[in-house]
Amino acid sequence: MAYFMFRTQVISKSNRSAVACAAYRSGQALYSERDGLTKKYGHREVKPETYILAPKHAPEWVYNRERLWNEVEKVEKQHNAQLAREIIVALPVQFTNEEQTQLVLDFCKENFADEGMVADVSIHRDKKHNPHAHIMLTMRPFNEDGTWGKKRKKIDGKSVHLTNWNEKETLLKWRKNFADKINEKFKEKGLEDRVSHESYEKQGIDKVPKIRLSREAYQYEQRMKKEAEKQKKPYEPVTYYGKLNEEIQEINKELNALKQREKVVSISNYQNEKSLNKTIESIRKNASLNDVEKASLLLVAKRAKSYVDFAVARRVYLDIVEGNWKKKIDSQQLKIRALKNVINKAYHVYQQEPKQVVQYGFHPQKFKEQLKEKIAELKSMESAFENDRMKHEAVLKKAEVALEVQKQFTREEFEVLYPHVDVDKFGIEEQYHAVQHFKETGKILSESDITNYAAKKEQEIHPIPTFVEQTRNISKSLFILNRAIQKQSKERIEALKIRDFDKVHEASRKIEQYVLKQDKMNKELEENKTVLKVRLQEHYGVELSITNTEVLLRLQELVEKGESRNNLTEDLQKIQKNAQLEQNVSAQNQETAEQILEQQYAKDVADGLFRALEEIQRANEHKKYEKDPTRKRQRKRYRGQDLER
Repeated sequence: MAYFMFRTQVISKSNRSAVACAAYRSGQALYSERDGLTKKYGHREVKPETYILAPKHAPEWVYNRERLWNEVEKVEKQHNAQLAREIIVALPVQFTNEEQTQLVLDFCKENFADEGMVADVSIHRDKKHNPHAHIMLTMRPFNEDGTWGKKRKKIDGKSVHLTNWNEKETLLKWRKNFADKINEKFKEKGLEDRVSHESYEKQGIDKVPKIRLSREAYQYEQRMKKEAEKQKKPYEPVTYYGKLNEEIQEINKELNALKQREKVVSISNYQNEKSLNKTIESIRKNASLNDVEKASLLLVAKRAKSYVDFAVARRVYLDIVEGNWKKKIDSQQLKIRALKNVINKAYHVYQQEPKQVVQYGFHPQKFKEQLKEKIAELKSMESAFENDRMKHEAVLKKAEVALEVQKQFTREEFEVLYPHVDVDKFGIEEQYHAVQHFKETGKILSESDITNYAAKKEQEIHPIPTFVEQTRNISKSLFILNRAIQKQSKERIEALKIRDFDKVHEASRKIEQYVLKQDKMNKELEENKTVLKVRLQEHYGVELSITNTEVLLRLQELVEKGESRNNLTEDLQKIQKNAQLEQNVSAQNQETAEQILEQQYAKDVADGLFRALEEIQRANEHKKYEKDPTRKRQRKRYRGQDLER
């Protein structure tokens, strides 16, 4: 029986880049629009053989690898969207290079391109003993006009896939089709070799399958084997999978001996006798890592000041992506933009009314000299920013490598605990928490409990603020920015009075910086308010004209807590009553600046809330009279008089 390999995995937007994956597999440098970086992964001794196959109605640009995967990342909006499916297949060494290539292309055309997918094929022949192909497939179909189609559609209130590409039966069909193609070629060449897409168990073979070594592990084993031969010592495997394969070989020998003695032995029972803990520990202990991976793990360990596993690597990675260092870089960038804006505004003002440049901190008689100084300052800031950005990018890349290593460790550990489970069925976070549960309790979670258990643990580790909390935080940040702008405006006026141009310039720059930040946050707030309105309109069944953020938030809170009466007017009255009770509660003495700010923000929100509620009440009254024009005329006619009832 010849060797058969057909592995699949899904590339998710939450932790990977489709552009980066395509760059690595094709050996090409590809620019990623998502992060603005060019993905390039060094020189290969044997250049990959690459092809792109697509359905007839796909647009022409799919044949441009860089644009293809950038378009995929743009159309998949969700943070955890599935970007691509990757299939890795082993190519029989009994075939010539041309035969291997034709085998892969025929298989991809019939099973993928003709079914509506784009297949990005990269054939690797770095080692003669290990020719294989990476096939990256698009997850979203194309419409007949060449535009992206939908993955899912709601039918009878349920979301269903519009293709069968995610079904287990389809995967099994692909595996069988590839095995059949290989066997057809074997037969055509007059070879007796055959492959099977089925497991040993389904084939009725009482044998444990060996694990395919990675390229790095295989190379390392070969070096150690040659070293043992030189020293005339018996060779013993050194990597985890090398040792595991040796153990599997011993198991198969014993199974064969037992079979000859006509004894029935359950493979699963035999394997369960082995210590899972020992096996899992050996994955990291005996891992074969290259210098880049070792350096990356060391960097993460130093930053975390602890032992590194997937959770630690992810925490360090996220801290680099969005932590204080990233915030500092973003702040630097904002300061540069603000200074550019101030310089540009001052220059344009100088062209028309030179005396007015004082409002930006320039002396009319010394404007040109001061302008040169500010431009030199700007260039210095840009240079420092670029250096810091490049350092951040270099550390981020190492953190990415460390995270990928830990993902692989976690995946291997999960496969040890759940050998009969499709590993791609669960996300890496779910795999990690399932493994951690075993390490902490010695018990294996049932397959059906993994998702819920992982979700609970994730919420404990990374509590995600609710949509209402996120929106309120944006609103609060805007309040603080408004106060900061007001403060700087006052300081600029005072500085202008005493002709302190340095203070005027600094205040102008800060105002510009705060305004830029304010514009960005206002857009975020408006987007969130739009979402809130849509949700509330669906709940109440009426169109909302409410614009006050706090009113929308309080209505949403009533809905989420199950306290809504499903009547907009009644819920608004309830909010007003609650707000009045809050206002009547006497505020405690404020001591810190933060407490004072909180009190001021609460007062501002309360004032805005009451004004908004009064406006809504007046608008409702107006609408009520519009519905009854007779009553409206009577009120005008008899205003100030007692009406008979």
